[in-house]
Amino acid sequence: MSGPPVGEPAEEIVDLAPRDPRDAMSLQTAWLRSFLAVADKGGFGAATIVLHLSQSRVSAHIAALEHALGVTLFDRKARPICTTEAGELFRSHALNALLELQRGVEMARSTLDNFVAHVKIGSYPSVSSTYLPAVLRALTAKYPGITIELHEGNASTLEEMVVSGAVDLAFRPLLPKMHETTLCHRTIWREDIVAVMREQDPLTHKDSLSVADILERPLIGNPAGSEEEGGGFDLRNTLGEEAARADIAYLTDQPATLVALVRSAFGIGIINRLALETTSTEGLATRTIDSPTAHREVALFWTRRRSDAAVVKAFLDAQEQAQLPPGVQLIGSR
Repeated sequence: MSGPPVGEPAEEIVDLAPRDPRDAMSLQTAWLRSFLAVADKGGFGAATIVLHLSQSRVSAHIAALEHALGVTLFDRKARPICTTEAGELFRSHALNALLELQRGVEMARSTLDNFVAHVKIGSYPSVSSTYLPAVLRALTAKYPGITIELHEGNASTLEEMVVSGAVDLAFRPLLPKMHETTLCHRTIWREDIVAVMREQDPLTHKDSLSVADILERPLIGNPAGSEEEGGGFDLRNTLGEEAARADIAYLTDQPATLVALVRSAFGIGIINRLALETTSTEGLATRTIDSPTAHREVALFWTRRRSDAAVVKAFLDAQEQAQLPPGVQLIGSR
């Protein structure tokens, strides 16, 4: 019998054999997670982003769950997709079941003398490359058996990961503000939003740039995306009420791309200082910006229901021990 091609994961086998709908033991947690994600996001496509699964896999999970229950859970003709009456009745029970199971896992692990667990961390590239390794060193030094899973995203997707439980904790700037106001957080540092330009730019004779200086040039910011999605947030926030006058030429998620565009004379880059530590700025000059909002604060977020989880406490302790990256100012005491 031949298996899947080398290098490709085997397809998940979804058992559609007839089941007794009254037998809760026949249900799989992966089906419940997919069901809740589709219900929360109003569609299969949006659910795949939160779950980090393919749309075909999510669809297979829902089909298997509906088959096991003997009911239709979603009205697929509605836009956006919504739960049926049966789906809505099942929804709270599915959520409570997963929460109780997670609590059980954490309680069982808390009895171990030698703490061994799996932690899922949400982050974004500049933190992942300049700070997260120091936190993980402190964590694994104390708990050698711990395993780590890293998920990267932007401000919006990192919030979704924490709320959905896709990650245990996530690093994220305090702004744009979270939609979910019940999350716990620890503010860690403040860093400047700076202007990056070519060394031969006439503005380099100034030690610091004004908002008026910046508005005279095409601007390159981050992250990518529409204004509603948070695209160019640091740039817009730095400019404040004058943001509507800005000539935003490009938005990108990658600091290296922003720097390359500046180096090629497409405009002035507006970016957080830490992100510049992740790429070469040879041939470029960096200047502070005279604006009361030319900074960002970075925090670590987790859900209130997981505040007592051993793995969350362990990661918070490790974060306190880790040395901060260059160019940031500590908030709070250590």
